[in-house]
Amino acid sequence: MVFKRDEIQVFSDDLILFGKLNDISNGGLSFRYTPIAGKNMDTKSINILPNGKDQFNLYHIVCLTIYDISAFEEGQNLTGNEKRQCGIKFFEFKENQKDKLAFLLKNYAVESFDSSSGSGNEPGAEFGNQGMTGR
Repeated sequence: MVFKRDEIQVFSDDLILFGKLNDISNGGLSFRYTPIAGKNMDTKSINILPNGKDQFNLYHIVCLTIYDISAFEEGQNLTGNEKRQCGIKFFEFKENQKDKLAFLLKNYAVESFDSSSGSGNEPGAEFGNQGMTGR
């Protein structure tokens, strides 16, 4: 599913990790961030907070980092701050977190990808679920 870029923030409890959602599904998410010098990105839970007037939040989702790679952005020069892309797999949901995630997927998406192709290249496919992605 597609949503407006920069609409949803992703951050760790200690705020060492703070970025913009890139892709999300029921199984996990990916996001881009700028690392803080000297700080290791090793989070055990993640928080999701959309921008705007809604009072929606999704805090303390237990997760596992699948990848954390360098990501060059359009318009970025080679001497600028490094950007990274991180893939997180949701490990465990508490109480109403599944319902809140379903609300996020339903209410913040603009359009769905056609899942009939079954190519496995759809956003969220690395986590086994169709998701939504920033464009």
